[in-house]
Amino acid sequence: MGDNKRWSAAGFAAVGWVALHLYTSVLAFMQGLYQTYTNLTWVLLAVWFLGLVALDVWLAGGRPGLLRFAKWYWAFSAALAAGGLLVATLRLSLNWAEILGMICALLTPLYQLVAFSWLLFDELAGLRGSVQFGVSWSAMLLFCLIHFIYFAWLHRRAKTRGETAHGPLDPGAGTVE
Repeated sequence: MGDNKRWSAAGFAAVGWVALHLYTSVLAFMQGLYQTYTNLTWVLLAVWFLGLVALDVWLAGGRPGLLRFAKWYWAFSAALAAGGLLVATLRLSLNWAEILGMICALLTPLYQLVAFSWLLFDELAGLRGSVQFGVSWSAMLLFCLIHFIYFAWLHRRAKTRGETAHGPLDPGAGTVE
């Protein structure tokens, strides 16, 4: 017989956040082409960001398997941000790599971060041109690296507490007389 585990409210909220993440990725990508962000876009991005913070807090008590996934997700996001920074800095033109990176970035928070960095560095700080582009990609890389380090630390802490991917270890739990 299989496990009949019920979904918790946090599980439903996490799935809802993933759907919101995908929607805001596409929306931020499409509106980011011409920097035509609407008020609805900013509201959805604010909800997305608050959901990200809540997800980070919820995952802090997670199991090692889930934390390992989150750690490598942020490592992948940081690698894409580093690639974007490299392409932007060196002004490379790698058509197939850029298209692949753009598709992969839909799964990461990069398009949402592009919108926030545009608001912060272009609209509020007044940076323009290549300086704004380099600072934006550097900030996105830093954001992803901080998340990667945070989840690597949580993963290491969960492993040293004696938890496995199936839950905490209890030396007497498996004995039956």
